[in-house]
Parts: sequence; structure tokens; C-alpha cells
Amino acid sequence: MPYVYEVSFEVAPEQMDKFDVGSSLARVLGYLRARLPSEHGFVTSQAMYSLDDPERTRLVLRSEWGSWEALVKHRESELLEAKVLEEFEHVPEQSITTRVYAEVGPKPY
Repeated sequence: MPYVYEVSFEVAPEQMDKFDVGSSLARVLGYLRARLPSEHGFVTSQAMYSLDDPERTRLVLRSEWGSWEALVKHRESELLEAKVLEEFEHVPEQSITTRVYAEVGPKPY
């Protein structure tokens, strides 16, 4: 059963240029997406942003893990998405939301 670790935060419309290819935030996201596959238990990752509210854009980073143990180990690693983003100056720590998901079904752990 896969487990999902999700990090999200909101940005103002005038900050959307930070996602452009070559911008510093785009480089941070690219770094994460390139390094995460080297972690044990990694399945896949996504970086996306919302389109439904023109006043606020939510950036969402999702990584999927093959076991609960792999997710726990990832949450302790230096590549943890929230930890990497907190070091990025344009993302205030208090604006970052993290969630962990498991598929509906038997108790995961």
C-alpha cells in the first residue's frame, strides 16, 4: 500500500514567476525531484499548483512511498520536502502545511 507525504503552501499571484524554469524555486523543486528517487522506498513524486482561485495559488509537492517504514525514514531525512522548502527564503515556515495519507482500507501500521 503506498503512502503519500504532501507539502503545500500558498503564493500570491505576483510571486508566480518564482515557478518559471530557471527561477530559484523551480531549481529547488527540480533538486528535490532529482534526488528523491535515490531514497529507499520512493515510488513517485509530483509538483503542481492550483488553478481554481485567481487570488491565491497553492503549490503542492507530493511524494509517494512504498511502505510506512520508507515514509518514516524519509521524514527523518535531509531531503524532506518541508525541510528543504523552509530553507528557501521565499517560503515562510508558518505557511507550509504537511499531511500524510494512506489509502482507505486496512490500518496501515
